[in-house]
Amino acid sequence: MSSIRQLVFNPNLWQTVQATIFAKVHHEGFAFGLARPCRRNNGLAYVVECLLELEDADYEHRSGGGVTTTVTFSNRINQIAVDAAQQGLIPVHLHSHPAGVENFSGYDDRHEQILHHWLQGQAQPLLISLVQAVGSEPRARLWLQGRTEELMVRSGLQVFSSKSSAYLPALARQNIFGEGLRKAASQLQVAIVGVGGIGMLVAEQLARAGFTRFVLVDHDKVELSNLNRLPNLSQSDLGRLKVKAAKNLIQKASRAVGTNAQIHALPYDIYTAPKRVKNKVSQCDIILALTDNELSRISCLDMALDAGAEFLMAGVDIRLNTEGHIIGLFAEVSGAEQGRYCPLCTGRLDSGQASLDARQYVGGEVWDKAQTDGYIKGIPDPSVMSLNSIAAGAVVLEIQRRVAGLGVRDLWQLDYQTGELVTYDNIENHVNEECLVCNS
Repeated sequence: MSSIRQLVFNPNLWQTVQATIFAKVHHEGFAFGLARPCRRNNGLAYVVECLLELEDADYEHRSGGGVTTTVTFSNRINQIAVDAAQQGLIPVHLHSHPAGVENFSGYDDRHEQILHHWLQGQAQPLLISLVQAVGSEPRARLWLQGRTEELMVRSGLQVFSSKSSAYLPALARQNIFGEGLRKAASQLQVAIVGVGGIGMLVAEQLARAGFTRFVLVDHDKVELSNLNRLPNLSQSDLGRLKVKAAKNLIQKASRAVGTNAQIHALPYDIYTAPKRVKNKVSQCDIILALTDNELSRISCLDMALDAGAEFLMAGVDIRLNTEGHIIGLFAEVSGAEQGRYCPLCTGRLDSGQASLDARQYVGGEVWDKAQTDGYIKGIPDPSVMSLNSIAAGAVVLEIQRRVAGLGVRDLWQLDYQTGELVTYDNIENHVNEECLVCNS
């Protein structure tokens, strides 16, 4: 597997970058940020965590042919760049070009080389730079030991790249999502934690959408009651590990569309899994929490936010009245973004229930009493493939939307029984300063 280095922005921060460097028509613009290196299973991601926007007074010269900042501002950001090395952060210089000048100029080369050399002398070994011409995709590079290396650029799951990806005839009818979907599908790694009724459907759909890099985590085995909602399985699969069944399903779907999937099937409970397994998950670009308990979902959320990975979770709920009749058929998908939207803060995840979930690993009086009082159900929740399919399709469609740059949906919830639909798109700053996960 080839190593991939990528520069990653969350979508809101990327919008700020665009607004900053293209603030004035026919004038180049500049912005400065800091990125945190995060290891990936297939390389490194430099996740931009903060951005310093310029005031007009910070520019010494600004025109369609170039941009220069004042000595005061340059000294300020250079000192920030040096100090950042102590926290393991990397300075990021971003600027625009006029239409038609799509790559770094000779002036960019000389200026960045001098700056990189100076930073090395100040114990800051790395420098990242990005340039974007009007109407073109961004280009980025990493300065390391006097040399440059091209970086793939992402805004969320949307991949910007000057390189075209392989055309696959079997996927021609999803080309409406653009070239970016083929690029993302061939390069991004997806962790699916929980490959049961929703997870296995998601795995197959992603494989048939061209995704090829998977990490599957689930310690359960196939039971008779699973056969009403797990695709392509029969009674001969009883007792088989679900991750092995999911791996086989992905391989078949992958071969069908002309790709070659690379799959790590890990038969572990994510909460008690060894460090190497958790590292494998946290080093993916997308972490999907498709389990049936709050503890494992919060564990996945914690890993995703800590590693700068995309996070999505999904679930279904068949609600009954006191007589046992169906009153609700819910399917839900929710995401997360550091410092902006957190499903724990908004109540989509329940830390209290997660505490109860944790008791199953140690037993004791609290666990026994919770079972007695009905907080922990003694029988499994009702589940059917039809409702799971709605949730699974919504997860995959949300990934496809994000990859295509169609926006970010923080929450999608459908009650199929009543027809009520609830959606939240790009909720602004919906976090709790005391949250132990998103603000830890």
